[in-house]
Amino acid sequence: MEITKNKLQEIVSKSKSQADVCMKIYGYINGKNNKVIKGLIDNFKINISHFDHGASKHRIYEVIKKVCPVCAKEFETKKGHKREKTVCSKSCANSYFRTGESHPSWNEESYRHKCFKYHKKECIICKESVIVEVHHFDRHKSNNEPENLIPLCPTHHKYCHSRHYKLIKEKIENYIKRFKEISGKH
Repeated sequence: MEITKNKLQEIVSKSKSQADVCMKIYGYINGKNNKVIKGLIDNFKINISHFDHGASKHRIYEVIKKVCPVCAKEFETKKGHKREKTVCSKSCANSYFRTGESHPSWNEESYRHKCFKYHKKECIICKESVIVEVHHFDRHKSNNEPENLIPLCPTHHKYCHSRHYKLIKEKIENYIKRFKEISGKH
């Protein structure tokens, strides 16, 4: 179908958007047709000021600009939307929401927080410091006293709950004894 300036001008005047023009001419919308229509509108210098640009007239939520608290980059978000952004990207979200007091599960009184407040975050057996778990020495999870919380790597923590406990028992007991002496809890 050959599209003349007059024919296109007539279709554009009865349309609300460029996508609407595509539908009337081709019967469907795709990137190629949209690009052809845009090119013809530009070449023929047809007035499209009546088009709904980006459906901004029909927006429920106001688009606002915010500054990312992590990287200070400006970004847009929908004000009041249930998914209103606080940060600009997933990377910044991981930094902002998944560490310290901003973490949804942050609990200053948690046994992990308490353990690493008093003990170095490394396994007392092998010095692993990347993945460190907390073992309750007396096996009572409600006893979160610092001398009952022992930092261990996952492997050595499993030793504590297996028949191989005897292999690390002495090192753990010596560690607790030294900790009590240093902290003044005899």
